[in-house]
Amino acid sequence: MSKFFIIAFFGLLLSITSVNAQKSPSKAKTVSKPKSSAAKPATINKPAVVTKPKSDSLLPNKAAKEIIKAKEVVADTLQEVSGDTLTEKAAEEQVVKAAKAAGDTVYAYKIIADDLSYMQVCPGTTITLPFTTEGPFDEDNNFIVHIIDPAGKSIPISLPSKKGPIRAVIPSYKIGGEVYRLQILSTIPVVKSQEVPIRLLQTPTARIEVADGTQAVRIMPGKEAQLRINLQGSAPWTFRLSDSTTVQTMSNPYYMTVKPSHVKAYRIIGVSNACGSGVSTGEPIINVDDNPEPKLELKEVDKLVRVCTGIPFQVPFSATGRFKAGNKFVVQIADHSGNYKTISSPDTTGYIATQIPSTYKPGDYRLRVTSSAPYLVSQFANITIVAPTVATLQRDSLHLPENGSGDLSVRFDGGGPWFVLLSDGTYENNIMDSPHKITVKPYYDTNFQITSAGGLCGVGKFSGRAVVSVTTPPASITMEKLPQSTVCAGSSIEIPYKTAGRYSATNRFVVQITDKNGRFVDLPTTVSATTFTAKVTSAVSPGDTIRAQKIRIISSSPAVSSKVEEIKVIPNNKAIGEVTGKAFIAAGRSTRIQLKFKNGLPPWSFTLSDGTAVNGTFLNPYLITVSPAATTEYTISSLKSGCGTGIGTGSAIVTVDK
Repeated sequence: MSKFFIIAFFGLLLSITSVNAQKSPSKAKTVSKPKSSAAKPATINKPAVVTKPKSDSLLPNKAAKEIIKAKEVVADTLQEVSGDTLTEKAAEEQVVKAAKAAGDTVYAYKIIADDLSYMQVCPGTTITLPFTTEGPFDEDNNFIVHIIDPAGKSIPISLPSKKGPIRAVIPSYKIGGEVYRLQILSTIPVVKSQEVPIRLLQTPTARIEVADGTQAVRIMPGKEAQLRINLQGSAPWTFRLSDSTTVQTMSNPYYMTVKPSHVKAYRIIGVSNACGSGVSTGEPIINVDDNPEPKLELKEVDKLVRVCTGIPFQVPFSATGRFKAGNKFVVQIADHSGNYKTISSPDTTGYIATQIPSTYKPGDYRLRVTSSAPYLVSQFANITIVAPTVATLQRDSLHLPENGSGDLSVRFDGGGPWFVLLSDGTYENNIMDSPHKITVKPYYDTNFQITSAGGLCGVGKFSGRAVVSVTTPPASITMEKLPQSTVCAGSSIEIPYKTAGRYSATNRFVVQITDKNGRFVDLPTTVSATTFTAKVTSAVSPGDTIRAQKIRIISSSPAVSSKVEEIKVIPNNKAIGEVTGKAFIAAGRSTRIQLKFKNGLPPWSFTLSDGTAVNGTFLNPYLITVSPAATTEYTISSLKSGCGTGIGTGSAIVTVDK
């Protein structure tokens, strides 16, 4: 019986010891765990905290501001859950869903400037340029208007503005009469609008002369002389002569009749238009005398070189001296036999309007002016009658690669130089050769026709058709070499890429990664011209170890995928630093202890229990020299890595023999 009591006593003693042993590790774990707020899981106590826009605790590392204001999306999503039913698990599911919806949105940044082609302004004028945008531009972004001259030089002409419309000033030194282009640029991100044309009006100039182009003319007393004012710049013009005559006109050149009683000089003392005042030249003199001898002479014969059948033109001439009452002037043309025929109505002025009858075929002819009382004949001018334009687009068939260009042939007949406008908007003018090659660059298979064509005699006849086919390669995505093979959960990675083929306007690119079950899931993706920026969400890689996962890029329209690559994902706040070592040293001596790191992404930063700190090391294991004055046990009091905070384990004991 005594043996039974002894065995029972020892059994009770072992049971008590076992219970104490089980409690002891729990206490040690609590003491050694570093005080880090990041190690605590996020909890939700009240719906008001969840919906508060300023709170970031629910978002995984703050959704990128460039993509969308994810805080508002999370708040709006979580407001649908009432405070009575909002559990921690339900809230986390709502957060992930909202962040995913925010991150998956792909934005194409655009600036669309309003059309200004209707506008004509003077240099130095302030204009207002409206525009619209697409995409969430940064709050620090500014918009600036640039002007591009015909040579392609671009300069800013407005102050930075946060929104439209923008007020801009056309530089006063810009040359009027030319078409410039305006473009709006943004700073964050750097985006350019399309170029919109705007025509600058020209300041005026005026030159006064006799109607025949000279600076002096002789008339009989009581007769009239005709002056011509050649104007440049933008109509309408206003000018004032030295005899106080003020004229406002849209005509250029402007002809006026004067009837001085004695010798007189005429000049322009001022000329202006909508862009201000300009300069003037010339001072013709009208000589008045009794010269009885009449004279008849053609003027500006160089302008009568080529004329068109059926199109009116003027024949300038001068008639000086004393003509008889009832005198008339007519224009005559000589046919191939040398016989002159009258082709104008009788007139009394120095400019007769006439036209070539349709019975005259294209070729070389002679033109003159005659008077009836007395009968006088001017010198003749050699002219060429030209036919209206006939343009024919050759029936070519071109096969072009994507983004390729090719030449179509257009044959011209009739008087040139010619112009041609194709059905796709391709336009060329001042064409001197026939047939002429015109370069086209269609995006799709296209049937080309001539929309308009003409030459010296205006718009003519046109015909013909050409077919151009475009070979388009199949759509494909190539994911370039990843810039890093390991990433932290919750961080972003930039993935370079290239595409081939064509994608629809509604296409959407997205980066995908495998989850814990091996299924591909979407990552919040931002698209640029050369890279995708994908956010590796924390939910992708649960657990406390490094996980090798597959990553790819897909498109929606058409649905294609890049090749699959492998990437390692490290969970946040899972780094472990283990201290090991045991040494006996004499007082004043030193020794080394060892630290090994597991999980986390280098560099590692740590602080030992004696206050020794190392900031950012890539060495693993890491040996550190210590010189304690007394026996010391070394542990890790704090640990950080590229993927957040971690914990320390183990210890090193250095015994000092005094």
